[in-house]
Amino acid sequence: MNRNLQTMTTVFILIAMILVGCAPKVTPAATQAPANPVPATAAPATQAPSTQAPATQVPTVAGNPIRIWLTWPEAPAKMQAYFDGFTAETGIKTEVTTNAPYDKIIAGMSGTSAFDLLILGDIYSVSMFADNELIQPMDNIISTQKIDVNDMYTGPRTECNYKGKYFCLPWGTDDYALFWNKDMFEAAGLDPNKPPETMEQMLDYADKLTKTDAQGNLTQVGFIPDFPWEHSDLYLAMYGSTWQSADGTKIQFDTPEMLAMMKWQQQFYTRYGADKVSRFLASAGNYKGADSGFYTNKIAMLVDGEWQPGVDYLQKYRPDMNYGITSMPYPAARPDLKGTVVLWGTVVEVPSNAQNLDETSKLIAWMMLPKNQTDMMIQIPNLPSSHAAAADPRWATLPDLQIFIDMMNSAKAQPIYVGPETYDILTAISTIQEEMFLKGADVATLLKSTQTDLQTKLDAALKK
Repeated sequence: MNRNLQTMTTVFILIAMILVGCAPKVTPAATQAPANPVPATAAPATQAPSTQAPATQVPTVAGNPIRIWLTWPEAPAKMQAYFDGFTAETGIKTEVTTNAPYDKIIAGMSGTSAFDLLILGDIYSVSMFADNELIQPMDNIISTQKIDVNDMYTGPRTECNYKGKYFCLPWGTDDYALFWNKDMFEAAGLDPNKPPETMEQMLDYADKLTKTDAQGNLTQVGFIPDFPWEHSDLYLAMYGSTWQSADGTKIQFDTPEMLAMMKWQQQFYTRYGADKVSRFLASAGNYKGADSGFYTNKIAMLVDGEWQPGVDYLQKYRPDMNYGITSMPYPAARPDLKGTVVLWGTVVEVPSNAQNLDETSKLIAWMMLPKNQTDMMIQIPNLPSSHAAAADPRWATLPDLQIFIDMMNSAKAQPIYVGPETYDILTAISTIQEEMFLKGADVATLLKSTQTDLQTKLDAALKK
């Protein structure tokens, strides 16, 4: 599911604060002898706890159910109905809680058991949870339940393998594409059926699609790179790089690719005035709601995930929109990177203090079966993590989703590296962007100093 870097940064800060005051680390309820990890070759939404509605728990019948907590806020009844399918097959009861806030999640994992299975809309907290022994390795579950990790897409699977062990398993997969409003293109004199091919063209198209009122205030924009949230992982991949080396030993901030990517984003602020863009965003509505800038013809292009055409987004708020979907444009100098996509997504984790481990293991294996995975993912919609599930003929009946499936199957699909400094990397990106977008700070200087700081922290973490 989708994500927001500023929201995630808030969440990570909260996690860090809670962990500082945590009780001593718990030991697993059932001590496992991990099997040898299988060799490995990575959004809805993680919500800031301060803005979440209370967690929604769906009552279930009496017994000792598997307690499933999700950070997703959507459709608690739909989620419970899905897991009731497991109960019908096995007789094992389940109890679903959606919209679970991180403070309660960590409190539950830090003390007495609060739940048995955690489903997260992103993978960024996996390393932090693992390092603090809040979640347990799942290698033994994989082995005893005969879960076919080799059927999983390399990106999501790799992101779950931390320090040689699987601390999570991918249940769904996300990738991102460029959505464009064809009617707004036509009104601006652009071919509604021809989206920008290159990132430079995106700037040109954005100029043609941007409007101001008599006072010079922005009333319509072509594109804002961090609306509704930032996508530096994808943008950096389009320049042929990542923020950390594939082996996890080197930070890659002070690089030509990172500099070019950051400067490209910065132009969407400097061309129109950072203060004006900020005021425009303040009036652009919520991401998910009828007043969203993309739904109200205020923003013409949007980078978003496979859920956007679904029942909780475009179908609900702008079913009449004439839109198109294409892969993210590439730098003009790098046509070889056309079609690059970053994969990550929904994961399941088992708390170290989970009580119903045997039953939970069976549930996880059931969730990973291709048909069962498709049954849920096609409803959200989210992409499957299984090759076999992605081949389900139901996907082909949904052309918008098939676009994302095709991108996921591309040879240019790649993972995000998740390691001990992921939190610091994401926080640093957020800080740099605030300084350069809103304050006009020198990007090269920020990247150089941040590179040194992050590399020092990473070197220390790798020595532990």
